[in-house]
Amino acid sequence: MSDYDDEKPDWREIDRRREKSKVYGRKEEKGPSKDRPKDRYKTGKWEKALDKLFMGKKGTIEHEKLYNKIHKTYGTKKFSAIVTSYIEEYGLPDDVSTLLLIIDTKDQDIIFPVFEKLKEIYGGLLPRQKEDVKRKLSILKLTDKSIEVKEKAAEILEKLIADS
Repeated sequence: MSDYDDEKPDWREIDRRREKSKVYGRKEEKGPSKDRPKDRYKTGKWEKALDKLFMGKKGTIEHEKLYNKIHKTYGTKKFSAIVTSYIEEYGLPDDVSTLLLIIDTKDQDIIFPVFEKLKEIYGGLLPRQKEDVKRKLSILKLTDKSIEVKEKAAEILEKLIADS
């Protein structure tokens, strides 16, 4: 036991080791640090508010409610009326999934502008979205009752495939 007592450091030695240690000797910088993230919750809320501000009419709560109604009423009798009121108020939506839903209204006055919008945004879509657009157009080309819609879908599909 005497050997252990001789090697045991006293408190002064322990304090010296702490001062030399990288862990214990580290001192916190006071003031804002550039490395520290800002309050992400507040930053996210500010960014959302700015995005809505620049969206204009499409950044309002009314838009969001009507937009959600499109998705909720898909497959019901109200769907065409909701889509028509949305387009009259806000124009065509910007996202592909909603555009593909709107095609199912079977109203040529709505379908043809949607085809044009899909043709415009096709280059910037993700690969999965491109496949969805091609699949929807090929289904319309084969199964739609209207000859005009079939022809237009086939024409746009060929153009999209040629551009790819």
